[in-house]
This record gives sequence, structure tokens and C-alpha cells, in this order.
Amino acid sequence: MSCSEINPVTATQEEALNMSDADKRLRFQKVRLSHPMIADTLAEMATLASPGSGKSILLLTGPTGVGKSTLVRILEERVLAANQEEMNADPSFIPMASMVAPASGERGFSWRMFYSELGRAMHEPLLERKRETLLVTDPKPLTLYSARTSVSAMRMSVERIIAQRRVGTIVIDEAVPILRKAHGNDLMNHMDALKTLADKGATLVLVGSYDLHELTTMSAQLARRMGVVHFRRYKPDVEDERQVFCKVIQQLQKYLAIKGMPDLSVHADALQEACIGCVGILKTVLTTALECALKNDGKWSKECLERALPSESQLITILRETLLGERTLNSSALGSSSLKSLVQASKACSLAHKVAE
Repeated sequence: MSCSEINPVTATQEEALNMSDADKRLRFQKVRLSHPMIADTLAEMATLASPGSGKSILLLTGPTGVGKSTLVRILEERVLAANQEEMNADPSFIPMASMVAPASGERGFSWRMFYSELGRAMHEPLLERKRETLLVTDPKPLTLYSARTSVSAMRMSVERIIAQRRVGTIVIDEAVPILRKAHGNDLMNHMDALKTLADKGATLVLVGSYDLHELTTMSAQLARRMGVVHFRRYKPDVEDERQVFCKVIQQLQKYLAIKGMPDLSVHADALQEACIGCVGILKTVLTTALECALKNDGKWSKECLERALPSESQLITILRETLLGERTLNSSALGSSSLKSLVQASKACSLAHKVAE
């Protein structure tokens, strides 16, 4: 079999060593492991996203590099597979739509770009050319024409699409730009716009860093409707999680087509600390190590790993943000509370209110 006939994804390690550099990159890029933390997080999302959960907005949050975007792709594949028969019977049916929140570079968040991207995610063409139509006393509808489509017209079109195509879940990845530079009434207006989408019957999933957590404290109405799913890292001080991370290293290494590569699991503890227990960061490190090896005629050297690791300042920045986020989420993620803890919190809040009076 010639190199061009080898499937980079299913190739054996021996076959992979004879592939082109481009195929070696593709082989590692395509690998996607199903490890316990992904399975647990998906199960929590399935619980909160079910129609009977009473939650219409979910926050999927966790440290940078933990694998949130990968989890979204797995979720979408599962939802589409589970609904394939109905989708075949009704091509207009879209059980799940996913998008990345646009960062326009403007001073504020661009809802025009947001609705345009969401329309594309729901296979709606020409959303930028929609026109707002008002019903008046005259039996003929009144269409408001302007030089460009208004944001309200785009919003109304998106809302109709959600209902018509029976969209069950809308995932907005990298959702933090929606919140950035928005405070007070502006932030509330942003959340009202998102809440309106959820009111059309779709569960709204906002994916992003720990900054998303501030949404749960904005108002009682939002807090009641929100669920928080914490995609956790593997902590180095938990023995079972150390063992799982070591197995992840071994699994990923199988897809690295590098000559003379040593067993990286002997460095498992150090790699877990260096990657703060995040599989996404680990894969980024190994991707860079692969590139370094390819520049070295496909051969491994100790510099491949050393040059791929984050710097000390990068590690400290990521770890500090992660530790702060974990501390914040200790009392808000699914399963983090008990009847006893809620009673104590309620009494403490009531007492503080009386003292303030």
C-alpha cells in the first residue's frame, strides 16, 4: 500500500511513521478521546438540558484548555445521531444548532453579527436581508424598508426559525464576548435578548470560561432558570485522577507518529502539573512537540517536549484563574448543594438582612 492510500486516522503506528508530515499532523489533530471527565460532564448536561428539568439556560464552564469545545462537538454528534430518523422524515427539523459568539472588534457586542451567525447555524440563508413587518389596522401588513436590515428584524426572524424548525438546543461557544464591556442595564439587556431565544422552546447553552458564572447572580429570575455545569480538570492531588491522566497520555501518544519517541507516561505527574490537569492543554503541548519532531526529520529529541511546554508565567496565569474559578463554583454547579447547606445559606442570608435593617 502506498503512503497516499493510508488512512491517517486508522493507520497503524508502523504505517503512520511512513506517512507525509501533513498526514501525521492530521492523524493527531483528528484524535478525540472519550475520557471519564467528558462522560461525566455530558451526563450532567443531559440531565439539565432535558425538557422536564425546568432549566432553559445552561452555563458550561471550566478552565481554559479543559476541552469544552471538543465536548460541544461530541454533544452535537450524539444529538444528531439520536434524531437522525426524524431529521430524515422532516428535513426542516434541526434538533441542535451550535455557533461561536462573534467578536466583532467593536466597542460593544454586535447583535447583528450574532443573529447572522445563529441564522447560518440553523441553515437560514440571507438573514441580513430580512425586513421587519408590523401588523396594523389595514389588513395588509406593513413592511419597514431601510438601507440595511434592522437588528430587531433579524431577531424576529431567528425567533420564528427556532419555532418553525423545532430547534431543541442552541449552543453558543466562546460566549464571554457577550458579557465583555457590558455592565448594569446593558448586561441585563443582553441577557434579556438571550432569554427571549430560550423562551421559544430551545435550551440555551452558553460555553466559556469561569467569567460566565457572574450571570447566575444578576437577578432572581435568571438564577431560577439557569443551570451550571462544571467541566472539571484532573487534579494532581487526587490519586484516581492522576491515574486517569496518565492513561490519557498513553492514549494520545499512540497517535504521535514520531521516530524514537520514549514512553511519556513516565513523566505523567510532571505533565499533569504543567498542563494543570487539562486534556486540551496536554494535546496542545503534544501537538507542538510533534511539530518540533517533524522539523527534526521526524525524530524525537528531549527538546521537543521542553520547547512545547508553557512558560512559568503562562502556567501561573492559567492556574490562578482556574483556582479562583473552582472556588467560585464550589456552591453553584450541579450536585454541589445539599438540603443542609441550603438551609444554612438561607438562615445566614436572612440574618444578614435583619442586621442590615
